[in-house]
Amino acid sequence: MDEKLYKVTENEINQRLDIYIASLNLDISRSNAQKKIKQQEILVNGMQVKDSYKIKNGDIIKIIIKNPVESKLMPQKLPIDIVYEDNDILVINKSKGMVVHPRCWK
Repeated sequence: MDEKLYKVTENEINQRLDIYIASLNLDISRSNAQKKIKQQEILVNGMQVKDSYKIKNGDIIKIIIKNPVESKLMPQKLPIDIVYEDNDILVINKSKGMVVHPRCWK
């Protein structure tokens, strides 16, 4: 686990906290920032605030960055109906219920 601290300056004030976090170029989107705020992984002056909190001059923002969790996904041998294939593209007829984007984060 890692922590990053940011001190709000005069020209950053009055922004929503979630928008400010997304602007820091930390690969944290606004919606991800909102989740982290609700999970108390982003604190202002050591306290939990709402994602709509307007940051103030001198606020200390702490961002807790958790270590990635190893995926436990395993490949499966599935019958796939290939409609077209060449060197650049593959077109398949995906059967109903086949998962294509498994959720693998917490």
